[in-house]
Amino acid sequence: MLSSIKFGLVITISFIFAIMLTLLPLPGWTVWLKPAWVMLVLFYWVLVMPDKVNVTVAWIVGLMVDVVSGTFLGAHAFAMVILAYFIYKLHRRMRVFPLLQQTLTVLGFMLVYQLIIFTIQGIGGDLPHTWLFWLAPLTSALFWPWVSWLLQDIQERLALHV
Repeated sequence: MLSSIKFGLVITISFIFAIMLTLLPLPGWTVWLKPAWVMLVLFYWVLVMPDKVNVTVAWIVGLMVDVVSGTFLGAHAFAMVILAYFIYKLHRRMRVFPLLQQTLTVLGFMLVYQLIIFTIQGIGGDLPHTWLFWLAPLTSALFWPWVSWLLQDIQERLALHV
């Protein structure tokens, strides 16, 4: 009981922190380099604890990202649910990948995430007007080793076991 409360608190705080990083204002040209922090945190938790962090959590967190970022309601939620499902389906395989292969996998998933967001924005008539839109998956993949290491360290220090 106490362990599940501790786990829920850690998950909630990690997502709140990721949303805060998403809202962090950046200078003009660097806005395109901002990683998809929430998706990275979701990727980690679905990968490590898929029975506790699942598509339902992805939907809730995605809706929160939609609300705080002012995008079409459901756009991020839809993208996160799709990716959480595929991460869940592949989690046993991906957990044993070396870090470089995991990072390349994250890059692939982030490109799909960005493509889904791009498509939804296109349907709504709000397409980005620059190719820089596609840099976020690259920076997300570059930050993956650090995000993964930090969340794994927190998980180990607090003795949250799979």
